Amino acid sequence: MQDVLARLWRGPNPYRVERGSLGAFLTICVRNEALSRSRRDRNRLRIAGAMPLPGERDDGFGDPIERERIARAIADLGDDQRETIVLAYARHMTLDEIARERAIPLGTVKSRLASALRALRATLGKDPA
Repeated sequence: MQDVLARLWRGPNPYRVERGSLGAFLTICVRNEALSRSRRDRNRLRIAGAMPLPGERDDGFGDPIERERIARAIADLGDDQRETIVLAYARHMTLDEIARERAIPLGTVKSRLASALRALRATLGKDPA
């Protein structure tokens, strides 16, 4: 809730009196933020679960077919994109940490991660069955 309020404080005022009460508006903002975080976390876990680090063993949880499908999609990425995905999702590094470790600009890390996620989304589809 704090993040929603901070974003609303810093950004332009999207609230319109004619569309409903302030309480309802804030409730919807918090609900939408919670849903977005839930989706993002679920996708993060799907990607991270598909790529154990070298020396790690498979924990046996999750769908092995889905794990293999995601692992193949990650393997098909370019070297820079794959490395960024692995550092961000498997090693749980922040974008700042990745930029410092690889000695590249933060913007480069962000664009590599964004393009890698777009490529994975295109390869895997929105919600594979």
